[in-house]
Amino acid sequence: MIHSTEKSILCRITDGLDLYFPPFLIVSGVVCNVLVVLVMRSVYFRSISTSFYMMANAVVDTFSLIGLLTVDWLNVNYPSTIYRGDNSHYMCKFFHFFGWVSSDAGVLLTTAMTLERGLAITFPLQSSSWCTTKRAKRVTILVFIFVSIKNVNFLFTSDTYALNESDRLCYVYLDSENLKIFWKFVWPWIHNVFLFISFVAIIISNVIIIRHIKVSDKIRKTQRSLGSSECAGGPIATRQGSRKRQVASMLLVDSFTVIVCTLPFSIFTTLDSNMVLLAGSSGERDWKRFISSMSFYLLYVNRCVNFYLYSWSGTRFREALLYVIGYKKSKQKQPRVATISYTKVNTSVHACQSIA
Repeated sequence: MIHSTEKSILCRITDGLDLYFPPFLIVSGVVCNVLVVLVMRSVYFRSISTSFYMMANAVVDTFSLIGLLTVDWLNVNYPSTIYRGDNSHYMCKFFHFFGWVSSDAGVLLTTAMTLERGLAITFPLQSSSWCTTKRAKRVTILVFIFVSIKNVNFLFTSDTYALNESDRLCYVYLDSENLKIFWKFVWPWIHNVFLFISFVAIIISNVIIIRHIKVSDKIRKTQRSLGSSECAGGPIATRQGSRKRQVASMLLVDSFTVIVCTLPFSIFTTLDSNMVLLAGSSGERDWKRFISSMSFYLLYVNRCVNFYLYSWSGTRFREALLYVIGYKKSKQKQPRVATISYTKVNTSVHACQSIA
């Protein structure tokens, strides 16, 4: 940590944030993401394709917290503990590459599962063949191939700051005019267009999901008022619809959180790469450091908060969590497997089933 003789209140706040917030994120995030993986592998959710995306996201978030945020915390607070020898640039190449890959993969995986749910609602007859765990695994592989290609430039342009040269560990070296043009003008547009397309897809899919949930609620209320509790599909269809609604609710809060936590850092890095932000007086530099830290930690808040969002928005998730930790194991029979299969029959059957 770089010290000055007299620190402002804002600088002290940032120092406290840098010292105490990352360990909390790392410990709570790893524990919560492990629980998410266990729940998504339980009999409640394992056959739902959306659950595979959530599980993949949790795995990536766990490695990111352990491998990236831990090193960043050590560098900011105890910089002498970080190796900065002749081959340290390989370390920074990996950190930069994996950091951007994991962040972009999280956005794309969320986009993929919201698109899948939106397509399942729009085309219910095709959902049984489209929304499968096998297809989700293929999409996940394609996601990682795409984001690896998008961020491959960091494997060639990353290096390590010398001790006390900066509060950051790694930087992108621009040793040619072409690299300067690429980093300041081309790269920000590539990344922002990527985020824009992803966020638009998420928002459109969420609008479709929310609209369908409202329609499903109206249909259920009508059925209750008419006393038609045994419509086509019966209690099994009701259970399946309930599980799918729970997954949809969890997905909604997850996708909106991705946008809220990812956008500030993207805006900051874009502006910072194209202009000199708050680099004049010491007060301006303190504000820049504070904003940089807040937007950076928001990325990792997004990698820790899913467990709490799922627990808050999903009754089925809470039930599965109790089952996983053993609280309900001796109190109830093994739960039925959740499924997203859609019966290919007449319209009256689909009116009785919740597809969200």
